[in-house]
Parts: sequence; structure tokens; C-alpha cells
Amino acid sequence: MALTNLDAEALMQDARAMQAEGVRMIDAGDWRDGAGKGWVAVRNAAAALVLEVTGVHNRSTSHIHAGLRKLARERGGEYAEMVIRWSRFAQYLHQSAHYDGVYDARLPDLMREVADYIRRAEALAG
Repeated sequence: MALTNLDAEALMQDARAMQAEGVRMIDAGDWRDGAGKGWVAVRNAAAALVLEVTGVHNRSTSHIHAGLRKLARERGGEYAEMVIRWSRFAQYLHQSAHYDGVYDARLPDLMREVADYIRRAEALAG
């Protein structure tokens, strides 16, 4: 399903590509950079969701997160779940694995969850 906002659609396509590349890298043993790709996928999917729903193109991670939290406050439900999942991905993929270099055996499972996050973001945006 294509999003109506072309920039949001480009972000969503990039999110899918980054997730796939992250999985490929993790499978090849490069789990640290693969986790980084997973985080970029989450970030871009959330940015696409916020842009498609609000029309606001947040470019910084903190502004994307703020836009997502605002949607969660206004709409609740699945939007609130997206914020919770964002925080978990930020902790495990971005901070622990990518920046701190701490391997977590759940990393392959988290990357599959990133694919689900992207699908949910796209469904909510559509």
C-alpha cells in the first residue's frame, strides 16, 4: 500500500530496505551495524507515519519521537503501542547493540519485530 505523501512513502520504502539490509548484515555476522540499520528502519517508519498522519516532516530523531508521542496522546491504542515499541528498539538496537556493542541473543527476533513495526506503521498511516 502506497502512502499519499511522497516523502512519507519514500521514508517507508527506505525503512523496509534498511530492515532487510540489517537482517542480511546480522546473518553475515555483522550484528552491530545490522542493529544500526534496524534502528534506522524504525526511525524512518515512525517518521513516515507521523508525516502521513500530521503532514509534519520531523527530521530529527527527538522530533520524530515527539510527533509519535503526540499521536499516542491524541489517538491512544495502537499509536501508544508504537511509542512503547519505539522505546524498546531505541534501547536494544540503537543504544545497547549499535553504540555500546553489547550483543543480545534476541537480536534476530528484534529485527523480525522491526518488520512488523514497519507494517503496523504503514497500516496506521494508511
